[in-house]
Amino acid sequence: MPVSRRDFLKLTGAALGTVGTGFALNQAKPTPQALAAADDPVLHLLNRITWGPRPDELERAQAIGFEAYLDEQLSPDTLDDSEMETRLASLPALNMDRRTVYRLEEHRVYMALVEGMILRAVYSKRQLLERMVEFWSDHFNIAAGDFAHELVGFQNRAIRPHALGNFRDMLFATAQSPAMLYYLDNFINVAEHPNENYARELLELHTLGVDGGYTETDVREVARAFTGWTVHDGTPTGFYFDLEVHDTGEKTVLGHRLPAGRGIEDGLHVLDIVARHPSTARFICRKLCVRFVSDDPPQSLVESAAAVWMANHGEIRPVLRHIFLSEEFRQSVGQKLRRPLDFFIGALRATGTEIHSYWVMDEMLAKLAQTPYGWGPPDGYPDTAPAWMTSSGLLARWNTALALTHTATSEADTGMTAHLYERIGEPTTVGELVDAVARQVFAAPLPAEARGPFIAFAADDGGPDTPVTHHLLSRKLSSLFALMLASVLYQWR
Repeated sequence: MPVSRRDFLKLTGAALGTVGTGFALNQAKPTPQALAAADDPVLHLLNRITWGPRPDELERAQAIGFEAYLDEQLSPDTLDDSEMETRLASLPALNMDRRTVYRLEEHRVYMALVEGMILRAVYSKRQLLERMVEFWSDHFNIAAGDFAHELVGFQNRAIRPHALGNFRDMLFATAQSPAMLYYLDNFINVAEHPNENYARELLELHTLGVDGGYTETDVREVARAFTGWTVHDGTPTGFYFDLEVHDTGEKTVLGHRLPAGRGIEDGLHVLDIVARHPSTARFICRKLCVRFVSDDPPQSLVESAAAVWMANHGEIRPVLRHIFLSEEFRQSVGQKLRRPLDFFIGALRATGTEIHSYWVMDEMLAKLAQTPYGWGPPDGYPDTAPAWMTSSGLLARWNTALALTHTATSEADTGMTAHLYERIGEPTTVGELVDAVARQVFAAPLPAEARGPFIAFAADDGGPDTPVTHHLLSRKLSSLFALMLASVLYQWR
C-alpha cells in the first residue's frame, strides 16, 4: 500500500532508530553499512568505482579478487557492453557527426545527451569508465545551454576516448573542441583584441590550479598564444586555426620562451607546458582523491599519486590504480557523500525502475539539483558534502526514493515501471525479505544493528521469522526499498 509523504518521513526516522532523519546527511561517523564495507575491501572498492554496486558485480569481484576486478575495470574494452549499446541505439544523435547533429532541434540533442549519460551509468558494465567520464566532464565543465550540438562531439572526441588514457591527449582535444572554444569565448580571441577567458580557465581549472604558480602576465601571454583558435563550419570537426588573426610576436609562459613568427605551434606549446607541469599533477591528483577517497584526502596520498602521474607522463590508469590500492583509500570507508546524481543513478540500479518519459526524469533531476551538463560556471558541480547537505536536498532524495518505488509501481501511467518483485526472489520470512532488499540496495545484507529497524517495520514490530504473505509484500515491499534508499546508510559510502 502506498504511503503518504508525511507518513514516509515518519517511517524514515522510525526505521532508522538512533540514526534518524536529522542525521541523514550530516553524518559525522561511519554508518553501520560503511563499517560492513570496512570488513570487505571489495565492497568498499565497488562503492566508489561504480554508480551503486549490484549483487552480481560484488559476487564476481569477490570471486576474482580486488586487484583483478580493478584491472578489469581499468581495461573497459575487455568487457562486453553489448546490452548497454543496444539500449543506446534508441539515441542516434549521440553518434552523429557535427554537420548531421546540427540538423536536429537543440533540445532534442540535449535530451539525448542526458538520457545517454543516465543509460550508460545505469547499465554499462564499464562502471569505472562511466565514473571517469563524469569526472572529466566536471573537470572540463561546459554547460549545455546553447552548446548541446557541440557537446556531442566534445564527449565523443575529447572526453570519452581519453577518460582512462593520457591527460595530455585529452587536454589537446578539449582545447580544439568547438564546444570549449564557444563556451570560453576563444573563438573570438584575436591578436587585436585578446580574450583571456579560456587562458584563465586553462590555468586555474584545467591544469595548474589557482595556487599553481602562474601570474596575471602568464594569463595574458597564454591568451596571446591562443589567438586564432576558432570555429569554422567548413572543417570536419569545426576547429580552425586562423593565422591571419594570430599574434605572431614572441611570448613567455611560465618561464618558457615562445619564439616569434610561429602560428598554431604557440598554443600547442602552451598545452604541452601545462600538461607536464608538476602543479598540474598535484592539482588533478587531489581532485581524483577528493572524488574517490574523501573530501579532505590525506596529503600523503595526493603527493604519492602526483609522483605516479609524473613518472607515467600523465597516464591516468596508473594513477587510479595507485589510489585504489593505497592504504589511505582502504581507510576511507564511509567518508564520501553520494552527490544527487550518484543517488539517482544508484537508486535506478537498485530498483530496476525504468523511466519511459524524459520529462519525468528531467523533473526529478531538476529537484535533485544535479542535471547532467546543467552546471553553469566552468568549475563543474561541487564534489564535497557541504555543498549538498541541505534540507531541500534531503527532501528531494526522499521524494525521489518514493517516486522510484511507489509511483513507479502504480497501475496508472506514471512514465515509470519498477521491477521490485522480480529482484527479491521468493523470501518466506521478513528476515529473508529485508536481506533480499538490502542486497539490491547495498549489494550485501545489512549488519545486525542496521537490519533490526527494517525488520521491525516490515513485520509490524514482529521478528525476523514473521511469515511473508502476499498482503505483507503488497504493503511493505515498496516502502522497504524506499526507506533503505532514503536512509543515512545509503547516503554515505
